[in-house]
Amino acid sequence: DKIDYVIANCAECEPLLKLHRQVLAKYANEILATLTVIADAVEADNIIIAVKPHYKEAVDAVKANLASYPKARIGLLPEVYPAGDEVVTIYETTGRVVKPGALPITVGVTVFNVETVYNIYRALHEAAPVTDKYITITGAVKNPVTLKAPLGCTYGELIALAGGATVSDYKLVGGGPMTGRIVSESDVVTKTSNAIIVLPADHYVIRKKSASIKIDMKRAMAACCQCNYCTDLCPRHLLGYPITPHEFMRVVSNHTPSDIKPMIDGMFCSGCGLCEAFSCGQGLSPRMLLDAFKGQLRAAGVQPPKDIPLRDVSPAVELRGVPVKRLTARLGLTKYNK
Repeated sequence: DKIDYVIANCAECEPLLKLHRQVLAKYANEILATLTVIADAVEADNIIIAVKPHYKEAVDAVKANLASYPKARIGLLPEVYPAGDEVVTIYETTGRVVKPGALPITVGVTVFNVETVYNIYRALHEAAPVTDKYITITGAVKNPVTLKAPLGCTYGELIALAGGATVSDYKLVGGGPMTGRIVSESDVVTKTSNAIIVLPADHYVIRKKSASIKIDMKRAMAACCQCNYCTDLCPRHLLGYPITPHEFMRVVSNHTPSDIKPMIDGMFCSGCGLCEAFSCGQGLSPRMLLDAFKGQLRAAGVQPPKDIPLRDVSPAVELRGVPVKRLTARLGLTKYNK
């Protein structure tokens, strides 16, 4: 009874990913009906479908069914990355900011993935367990496609169903090009799989994800010029979080680990990767280094600090969103956006 808003997150703002908007377009009525059941269960008065305007088929499908669901409305998100970060989605649709380290329920919100809501519908109406997963196969394949694949199916089998790779020497990214990881054809579909991206082995995205952290550390020490762009464009910094990637990079580049505050603050990093894929003019890797340091801190038993006061939301938050189209071009993925 602490929840005011139930949000269905259909931002899907990583380049090339398509499945959530496709599922919403096809099953809008089922998803709205299930969100209403959820809202009734938690005594929430508001349902928001968080979606981007250019997902036209999904938006039209929701609008066609809204009259039957008085609690529901569409919350249009900006065409930027990472609008799908839960904290960003909540701010853009409700104006509320989740404090660092806190859960959405602390601001009266709960957020669901579109496909999760559809799976709840199937559980309620068909007594169906989750035995399959929608997954987009894209990149250097003959026929980019979203498939309904059984759990346990190999990635190699799905690539064959997309017509096979169009290049001989390729690597696979499981998930989005920003937050996904290198995977192999023998890996299998799980409940959290959402995309397989086939790319030439020498593609920028593959090289970035295959980089050595030791080399990235030395490059930071050699080349970080403290331009501050990584912080200026950091979505969570703009919402008042204490994270300041440029200060973290200063600690790394000056090799002064005694200055621990930027490292501790770095534990609030969402891992969106914008700092290294778009912001840094030197091609450095703040996110990768932050991830490594966060892992070391967790291994040492260090927990993120609690009750961190939020700064005011930056007045520049609406001006510093990175357009997905520009990000897609920067990553060298425009020709695969089909």
